[in-house]
Amino acid sequence: MIERKFISKGIRNAELDTYFQKELERVDYSHCEIQRTPLNTRIIIYAGRPGMVIGRGGKKIQDMTYTIEKDFKIEKPQLEVKALENADLNARVISKQIAEALEKGMKHKRIVSIYLKRIMRAGALGVEIDIAGKISGERSRTEKFQEGYIKKSGFPAEDLMSKAMQVAVLKAGTIGVSVKIMKDVPAIMKVEKNISTMKTAMDAAKKKAEEKKEVEELAEETEEKSTDDKTKDDTKDTKIDAKEKKTPVKKKETVAKKEEKAEAKPKVAKRQETAADKKETKTK
Repeated sequence: MIERKFISKGIRNAELDTYFQKELERVDYSHCEIQRTPLNTRIIIYAGRPGMVIGRGGKKIQDMTYTIEKDFKIEKPQLEVKALENADLNARVISKQIAEALEKGMKHKRIVSIYLKRIMRAGALGVEIDIAGKISGERSRTEKFQEGYIKKSGFPAEDLMSKAMQVAVLKAGTIGVSVKIMKDVPAIMKVEKNISTMKTAMDAAKKKAEEKKEVEELAEETEEKSTDDKTKDDTKDTKIDAKEKKTPVKKKETVAKKEEKAEAKPKVAKRQETAADKKETKTK
């Protein structure tokens, strides 16, 4: 009995979702949440254009509440409309827009490339768009377009991915559009990413410290070289000063010797003259 209740509730929710899809076809309908309370049943509708869901003076939402209460037998339904935070990260909205563009006659590759860039720019981790059917020619085929990181199986593929499928009706036949958007990273990958960022930060800090040490060592070497050069220059200057001091003494000595020689020359000449006179007297 309990199982039947759960199954009946699930069927009712699915029927309600299909009803909203048909009624809110042009307002970028995403999904609905049903919250049952003892007083009433609260139904939250998420759409890209909430103003069009409400209608003029709330007429459209009143008509929907009446049909839900009558056809789906939900007691006291209370409808609320909320805008989507980011419509480009919602697979149902994107698949619907791609299907509408294909029905208008646009090329599938051009549409897919535009939406891939748009989804990745919106902050998605990865996206995959599959288009199957008679795309061009008589034979049907499937084309897959992927960008970023996509998980194919496991818990992330079920809970962290937005999936949707729409059908585009063309003259050649029907074309199926499947969209898968990976919104968030698994917790394990986040931990690994944090560890890798910490490692890179530590390596960068270590490298910076080594570079600083090398710069300090170079500065010390340059200072030592400059001090050695200064000492050498000082010794050279002292030697040059000593030479300059010595050179005038030598000059003075040479001048004194020349004067002595000049004084000695006339004495020698006089002696020679006296010697010559003596020889002449002897000869006489």
